[in-house]
Amino acid sequence: MIKKITIDQLKPGMYVADLNNQWVPKSNASRSGLIKYQSTIDKVRALGVQEIYIDTDKGVDCPDGIPVDAVKQLQAEQFRSISVQSGTRASVRTSVEAERERAHKLYGQTKNLIGGILEDIKQGKSVDAEAVDNSAADLVSSLDANENALACLSYIRSKDEYLLEHSINVGLLMGIFARSKRMDNDLTRQLVAGGLLHDIGKILVPDEILNKPGKLTPEEWEEMKRHVSYGEQILDVTPGLSDVTRSICALHHERLDGSGYPRNLPKDQITQVGRMSAICDVYDAVTADRVYHVGMAPNEALKKLIEWSIFHLDKDLVYDFIRCLSVYPVGTLVELSNGRAGVIVEANRRQPKLPLVRVFFNTRHQHQVETHLLNLADAKVEVEIINTLDARALGIDIRPFM
Repeated sequence: MIKKITIDQLKPGMYVADLNNQWVPKSNASRSGLIKYQSTIDKVRALGVQEIYIDTDKGVDCPDGIPVDAVKQLQAEQFRSISVQSGTRASVRTSVEAERERAHKLYGQTKNLIGGILEDIKQGKSVDAEAVDNSAADLVSSLDANENALACLSYIRSKDEYLLEHSINVGLLMGIFARSKRMDNDLTRQLVAGGLLHDIGKILVPDEILNKPGKLTPEEWEEMKRHVSYGEQILDVTPGLSDVTRSICALHHERLDGSGYPRNLPKDQITQVGRMSAICDVYDAVTADRVYHVGMAPNEALKKLIEWSIFHLDKDLVYDFIRCLSVYPVGTLVELSNGRAGVIVEANRRQPKLPLVRVFFNTRHQHQVETHLLNLADAKVEVEIINTLDARALGIDIRPFM
């Protein structure tokens, strides 16, 4: 277990965890380890360190230490054990800046495609499965080049276009998740297509229910839940779609404890693809601003996923999902050790604590500064992440910096 203790509680025999320990020189071969001597503790105290994290599984416990939350436990596990993300198919070939233009074009084209499909359904027309598959294949190609470019765009959204953007974002998350699971390109494309179409039935839910700002009545909630059945009916008569693509619509609201809908399926009847879609759908939904909901910061959403994995979501897949996004996902606002803050625009799976950050804020004087990119993985950069921040509490809109 990872615990937070004060410097006065640190004793020889305790094991310092590699977690927010920006006081350790970046050039050190190891940033964690067993404290053997009192003289080492004296040196740490001389650096002005007030609090420290220890790993009680590797060293002496501190009964008065404060156990840290599940996300920090996962961070510590990842920082100490993952040198290369286990699911990464290939190293990034293109920089996020170089892929930005293509990603922006593809996102816009996909948005137009899904918008057109929704309008066609309203008019009784069928879904163009070939166009959806082609769009999914293009998105997978961009994800292969650098998934962070499209991930950044998923944070530049409007609550008035939630249905469109949520559909695209779930498709992107399914693609990122599938790549991390080393699924082949054909299956990954089917999962992306399923994400794009997973909420297609919502277009048949009355607008006054779909966009109601207040709490739904029991009757309205029953109608809202029917969007899954509406979607299944639409996709069942759409030629050219794979069973995998269709299943994502059918299963994304089912839960492992049988509390999901529309069929209250037990866990042994929910496929891996269905479990993955539930995680992606929930993550994007809780991080989005909607007419009745203020979106969570990415790191807070990760905590909720872990909480919900106790009963509703597949725990192993939730942890896999967090690892594939990184414990500091794209879109996270972070505080840096130099008194600046910025938003993560490229996660670093090989070294999760060393992402690419777009810096734009002075945390000491609470004002914006000239925007610049800072690659924390650069050996010459002596700056580190020391905390995550709540953008809304600071009155910051991160979207212009994505």
